[in-house]
Order: sequence, then C-alpha cells, then structure tokens
Amino acid sequence: MADPTRIARADGAPDPPAVREWLKPLERAGQRRSTSSRRVGGKAASLGRLLRDGFPVPRGWVLDARCFTELVDRQLPRGHDVATLIRLAGTKVGVDRAARARDRILSEPLPEALSAALRALWQAVEPEAPWGLAVRSSATCEDSDETSMAGLATSVLGARGEDELGAAIRQVWASAFLPRALAYLARTGVRDIAMGVVLQVMVRAEAAGVLFTAPPPGLEGEHWRAGERLVNATLGLGAPVVDGAVTADTIRIARAGGQVVASAVAQKRRALVVGPRGLEEVAVPEQRADQPALGEAALRQLAELAERLEQGGKGPLDVEFAVEGDDSGHLAGGAASAGEGAVSAGEGAVSAGEGAVSAGEGAVSAAEGAGAPRVWLLQVRPVSGGGFPEGGDAETIWSRANVSEALPGAATPLTWSVARAFSDRGFREAFAALGCRVPRGARLVANVHGRFYLNLSAFMQIAAQVPGLSPRALLGMSGGASEPLIARLSAQSAGVSRRGFYARLPFTGPRLLLRQARLEREVAAFEGEALWAQRALSELDMTLLPDDAIGTTLRSVYLLLERTGALMLHCASASLASHLALTRALQRVTRRRASARSASGEAPLDEPAGRSDASIEHLAQALAGGVRELDSAGPGIELARVAELVMQDRVSRERLLAGEVRWPRDLPEGPARDALARFLDAYGDRAVREAELATPRWREDPSPVIAMLTASLRGAPGDPERALARARALADREMAVLEMRVPRAELALVRVLVGRAQRYTRLRERMRTWVTRVLGMMRKVALDIDRRLRRIEPSLAPGSVFFCTYEELASALSSGRAELGHVVRLRRAEHVRDAARPDPPPTFIGRPPPVVLPPASGMRLLGLPASAGVVEGRARVLEPGAPALDAVEPGEVLVARTTDIGLSPLFLVAAAVVTELGGPMSHASIVAREYAIPAVVNVPGVTLAIKTGDRLRIDGDRGVVERLEERAAPPAPQDGGGQDGRAGQADGAGQADGAGQDGRAGQDGRAGEGTAVEGATPAVAPDE
Repeated sequence: MADPTRIARADGAPDPPAVREWLKPLERAGQRRSTSSRRVGGKAASLGRLLRDGFPVPRGWVLDARCFTELVDRQLPRGHDVATLIRLAGTKVGVDRAARARDRILSEPLPEALSAALRALWQAVEPEAPWGLAVRSSATCEDSDETSMAGLATSVLGARGEDELGAAIRQVWASAFLPRALAYLARTGVRDIAMGVVLQVMVRAEAAGVLFTAPPPGLEGEHWRAGERLVNATLGLGAPVVDGAVTADTIRIARAGGQVVASAVAQKRRALVVGPRGLEEVAVPEQRADQPALGEAALRQLAELAERLEQGGKGPLDVEFAVEGDDSGHLAGGAASAGEGAVSAGEGAVSAGEGAVSAGEGAVSAAEGAGAPRVWLLQVRPVSGGGFPEGGDAETIWSRANVSEALPGAATPLTWSVARAFSDRGFREAFAALGCRVPRGARLVANVHGRFYLNLSAFMQIAAQVPGLSPRALLGMSGGASEPLIARLSAQSAGVSRRGFYARLPFTGPRLLLRQARLEREVAAFEGEALWAQRALSELDMTLLPDDAIGTTLRSVYLLLERTGALMLHCASASLASHLALTRALQRVTRRRASARSASGEAPLDEPAGRSDASIEHLAQALAGGVRELDSAGPGIELARVAELVMQDRVSRERLLAGEVRWPRDLPEGPARDALARFLDAYGDRAVREAELATPRWREDPSPVIAMLTASLRGAPGDPERALARARALADREMAVLEMRVPRAELALVRVLVGRAQRYTRLRERMRTWVTRVLGMMRKVALDIDRRLRRIEPSLAPGSVFFCTYEELASALSSGRAELGHVVRLRRAEHVRDAARPDPPPTFIGRPPPVVLPPASGMRLLGLPASAGVVEGRARVLEPGAPALDAVEPGEVLVARTTDIGLSPLFLVAAAVVTELGGPMSHASIVAREYAIPAVVNVPGVTLAIKTGDRLRIDGDRGVVERLEERAAPPAPQDGGGQDGRAGQADGAGQADGAGQDGRAGQDGRAGEGTAVEGATPAVAPDE
C-alpha cells in the first residue's frame, strides 16, 4: 500500500513543503514535548506518545495546528481571530464576530494542496477503513492537566472520501468559535489556541466504552472505592456511552489483581455502527442483547492497560476504548460490509461533544485470529481540567432539583436569556423584601450545558441572614439534597452574620407584613393590567408593524414577564414562609404535649404528639391540602370533565381511541366537541415543558391534550370532584385529631397558619399560571420576529428566532437591521450539542462530574413524601421525547425524572406519581395533594432503577418506592379496564411524551434492564 504521508499533488508535482509538514503520522506527533502540543494539539501529542510507548492506538494522522492558524489569518477579517474572540467572550461584539468567523470557516474551501493531500490519504487508506475515518479536534490546550475541551470541540465519525474529510475538518475548526468554548477558555486563563485535527481509521467495534482508572476526587465512597476501576461499555461504537444516551454495562474492577468486584449488565436492544450511509443504529440479536458487552479476555486487557497507563504517575485517567473481535459475541461483522456509501459531514453527522466521537473509533485490528478480542485505546486524558460554572468555584454547590420541573433539559438561547434575567431579578427582590443583603456581583443562576442551575451556596448564605431559614428547612421542601450536602451547606453558611438583618428589621419587617397582607389585592390589580395587555396583543396585527415597533412590543412583553416573575416569586416566598411557620407551630405543639405527657408518666403518645420531624412535615402538608380553586389543578379537572362527556358519545370515544382526532373539529358536533374546544380556549397557552419558548402551546398543537384525553378513556371516567373531596376530607380528619389533643389557643394559631398557607399557595399557583400566559405572549411576538428573520434570510429554518437572545433581538430590531442569520447558525449549533448531552447530576459540587453515581437498584428506593397514601400498581416510565402519552393506562404509577406541570391531567388517570427531582412544595406535588393521589419525589435514579411494567408499592406517607416483583413486560393496550379510572393494571408498553427536547430523545438504550447488580453502580456522563 502506498504511504499516504508521501503525498503528491494531483498534477504529479511534488507536494508543497508546508502540506508535507502539516499532515504527518500520529507516531511522529509528540516527539518533542516542548513543542508537540503547540504544533499538533494535546490529543494528538498524547496519542503519539502512547504509540511510541507501545500502546494499541489505531492508525492515524494529524493535521498540524499551524494549518488552522494560517487559514484564520488568510480567510478571516481582522479582529476575528481566536485570541481576540477570547478577550471578547460573552460580549455582543464577540458573539457577532464569532458567528461571522464560524460561517466563513465552514463556507471557504480548503487550500488546494490540502484537498489533494486528503484525496491521496483516502485513496491509500480506503481498503483498510470500511467504517471510514474519525476526524477529531486536537486543540493546543486540549486534554492537559489544566484545561480540557471535552464536550466543547466537535468531532465527526465515519467520514469517507476527500469531500467528507474536508467538510469534517472545517466542522472541527469551526467548533473553536462556539460561544461556550470561548467563554470556557477565557475563564481558564487561556489567551489563544490553534486547532490540530486527528484523522484515525475507525475500529469495526464489537463493543466500546469508557474506563476510569480510579475515582475522581470527591467520588470515592462505598459505591466506588479508591482501590477500584470503573468500566462502562456497550455494543458497537461507544459514543452513546460517553453521551449518556444508553444504560451501559457497568463493571467495577479491583486495581490490585484486576478481578471483577461488581457488575451490572444492561439489556442492549440497539447498537451504533457505521453503515453504507454513515452512522446508524442496528437491532441487536435477542440472544446477544442480554450478554455482557465485554468478555473476560477484553476485561483482562483493559485491566492490564490501565495498570500500564498509571505507571506515568498521574491521577485518575479517563480512557476511551473500542474492542474489535470480542470473544463475547459478534455484532460488528455484519455491519462491517458497510461498503463505500456516502456519509454526510454536515451538522447531522457531527457528534455532540468531543468525548462522543472517540469512544467508538479506531483502526482495523491487526489481529486476524478468529474471535480473539483486541482492545484499542482511542483517547487517554486526566480526569481534571474543565471550567466551573460562571460565578462558582471548587466549593460551590449547584442544583437544578427543583427548577427542572419547569424547564427540564437544555433551554434555547432565547428562553435562557429571558429566564435568567427575570429569575435573577425576582430572587434579588424577594431576598431584599426579607431584609437580606445580596452581595454585589453574586451569581444566583448559571447555565450548565444549557441547563438552568441554582447556586445553592450563594442562596443559603443569603438566606442564612434570616433566623430559621436553615439549609435543612429549605431543602427539605425543595428536594435535591442529601444529608452530607445539607451538612456542607450548613457549614458554608455557619459564619453568616445576622446583624444587618436585625438592624434592618424595624424597617423591613412592617413593610414585609404589610405587603403580604395586601398580596391578594396586589395580585388582583396585576391581573387586571395583565388581562388588558393580553387582550391588546391578541387584537394587534403585528404583520403591519415596522421592525422598531415590533421591537417595542417585544420589550413591553419582556417587562411584563419580569414583573410577573417577580410577583410570582414573592408569592412563592410568602407560601414558603407560611408553610415553615405552620411546621414550626406544629413542632412546638407536639413537643410541648410530649413533654407534658412524659412528665405525668402517661402511656406512649398518640398522634399528633410524638411525631418525627418528617411526620410533622407530612401533617403540615395534609392540613394545607384541599385548597380548592387551585389554578395548577384546573387543567386536570377540566380535562376529566371533557372525558366524561366523551364517554357518553360513542362516536367521539371510538375516534379518539382509534387515533383519528387531532383537533376538536375532528369530533362530531355535540357537547364533547364543544367541551374540548372550550378547554383549549381556557388552557391553550399551556404546554408540556411550557417554560421553553420554543415549545408549541396546546392552542397551536393540541396533540398532548388529545393523547392525555385518550389515555383517560381506557377506564371508567375519573371523578374530579371526588378526588378534590378526598383531599379536603384528609385535611379535615387531621384537623379533627388536633382538636381532640391540642389546647384551644394553640389550635386557633394552627388554624390561622393553615389558612395563610392555603391562601398563599393559591396565589403562588395563580401567578405561575400568569407566568405561563405571558410566556405565551412572548412566544407570539417571537414567532412574528421569526417570520421577519426568514424573510431577510430565506435559508433560515422555522424557529430560528429561539436561537437568539432577547438582547440580540432587541438590538437588531431597534437598529432596523434584523440580520441575525450568522448568530442563529452559531447558537443553533451550540444548542444541538447541549441538547444531545446527558443531564448533569441534579446537584453537584464545583464542576459537573464525569461520572454520575445512581443509587443501588434494590427493591426499595427512598425519596421525600409529597402526597399521602399507599397504593400498588404497574410502573409507566415517562421517557422524555417519546410521543406516547396515550399509552398510559388507568391505575399505573407514573415514574418520571420530573413531573412537568403540563402532564398534571394524567395524575387523575394514574394511581400514584414518582419523580427523580422536585420537592414537597413543587407545583406537581401540590397538584398531587389536591387530587389526593400518593406521590414520592426526589428519588435519585428512579427512572433507571424502575422500568415500565414493574409492579410497585408507593408509600406517599413515608417516601418509599418498593418493587414487589421482578419486572414483567406489560400486556398490550386494550380498551376499558380499571374500576374508577385508577384501579386498572398496566396494559401498555409505550412511553410517554416529553414534548419539547430534553436532550435525551430517542434513547432506546435507556430502557435497558439491569441484571446481576452488586451494590450501587455508576453511569458515565461526559465531563466538561
């Protein structure tokens, strides 16, 4: 075979010296440590050293970083180079220039000499590369101890031919201009970079994954001990493992001796391979799906390689690998006949994040022996580097445990810019109203991989200025905090001075009490103004407005949203304070009664005396339940009434169950059709994932409503009035117990506090409804701006407006030049990357860890009690992005990462609700109590531990989820079943719709079933 490093031009003339020097074999990279990273980048230098040290690294080449530098100097205008853009990171000018630079890099052709070199390279290597080449970034700062570009720089899998290789290289170079990459470099002190490119023959991987040679700092514990290594693996390419898109096999290996300590084998129904047209998922044979991805021989090789790698003396290493010809089974062989089909090197072919690519690539094995496995190392880097979220450091605690109920997954840039502004302002105003001083420059919220996170450390240090607002009290209601985390937050806020609070109390106290007393009137006055604004916007023909006028309209709606959010947060603060006051009063009452009975020598105490703190919290929830006229409960109640009318109309019911209805007009004329139309008129501005501005509202797309309505028809119609009566009866029963055991004066205080808690909860949910309505108004204006953007630049796709920030839109409209196509393309590319990444842990310290440790998947899982009652039923796991809400059966237990308030109508169909995130005071928990259905929230890892069809017992009194038997596949859906709309068994195997992107759509692997579990096992998520 011709040596592809000896490249000649197409005309036969010798290759220019620069090109010969730019494209070199990997083994020549990193020969001189003093210059290697500057010339070829960190990844290429590391792979070159591994090759020279005898490690099995796939054959490859590296394109010198100087090629990138020369291209930037020649093709980009002055001031658009990476060094300048790093200095301008986060500014309006910086984003504009970065967007224009990225467009130029993607559109300009490569130098002819480089194109000829790529053509010669592919001609030489094609016979040994049926899966094509992997094209990966190798930035000059990459994979070092101080910085890592993992998850930020782009890589492309399966590129074939000169054109695809050239397009892939441009994609890699262009990723250096994405805003988050530039901001990361600025925060880590990097002043300039160049981008080398690694081209490697891809391994025809039977299996692939990630090995951690030791626990990263802070993750040592009983679930992953310091003397253990961790392997996550799946069949085919390893990109889904690094992406967190599948439930992978997990193996813990002893560092001494290499024995397997514990393992969990996932069911792997599909595998990612390279086919004739590029990356594709293939079905895994049933007999192979339940087998380990890695055989014993491959595990032995991994253990030996890990020991050799650690001899360099560095800390924990992140090792991505691929296994060819594993002895545990065969997968890649069939797909290896992929041939020479074309692979798109465009956006769709680009994997999400640096780590996503290298986990499945490599070279064709030199081992030709039948069935002999060979492990290839694709990337080795320290488990370190990476930036902290903006405003944080190594000790900062971040959480999305409660806020993700409103906005799960990655937010679009427009949504993030709006939510950040109004939440930051609202939080500051709420703290100021309490008499707290918010430090200047404090960052209360941050964007982590596109997700909305709260700075818990800053929150708790500010809240600690108020006596009684301890981390334990606050996080007990919001969820997301373990005992060690609460202790850490308590230590961080222990030294906070309360002098300023007491000094301001004579002024802030009366003002706060007066505002709370007037809160109902304030909300009523706001509603009058907001209704007028909503009506005025609905009557406005925005198509007649010039750009500056539509900009004024956008700003007026934005200011209304800020005001709405601030008032909602004030109502939420009042609701939280009233609930805390009620809980404290109940604690004092019960403890006083307990002391009195103990002194008199009475028998063990009955309720309510002698209650634990958790039991008292549960009592407070029950007493404050049965609120009536709760806005968040309205959609479920009204949809149940629509279902009652549909059940009386045979034709309407049959059409819905047959899937023939998309709009109310698809039903026959009559009461059912009219009721559904009235429902959409009243609640049409709501949606699943309604805080995301890019999500269509029910008025635009009623399919989620139709699906939930269809689900409710499979059993006897639910009785919403009966559900509300149960909640009220529970509250009355608990109050009756108190009346028998608590003195009259104390009982009067409890009654007053219960009334306040109910009143402020009602106001809080009312204002949340208004936030949704104003978001709908902003979406309406945004869609008109989107029309204008696409008129100026027809190549833009519908919805492009959501990939601009509010500030960018306002500035462009006021200037009369709404030319934002380059910004849209830049931000869309970054959002696609964010959405494809797995969610970071709900709560973490410092930076998102590269490994997420779920709890042991035993028979009992613990969370927080959110709504009383004990019930049994089959599980229905609601997978984000899976459009099958109508598959939910009456009597099933809904299990979800978070119960979006837009899914609350399903609560009246379900027997119980279980969530990974959220707290007892979340919107969904309040609705569950109003409907009187058991609920347990904040159950870590429940969507991984529980599968659809598992039979569960839900104890909403104690916060316990118990699996009663080994999981069984649920029977096929059928009409009817159930006795009162909640007693039926699980009859469907579908997944629920998580309308709007959540970053985890289409993950067949996540439905894998764990077997052979010994203790708790981690799942991998990509690091920063």
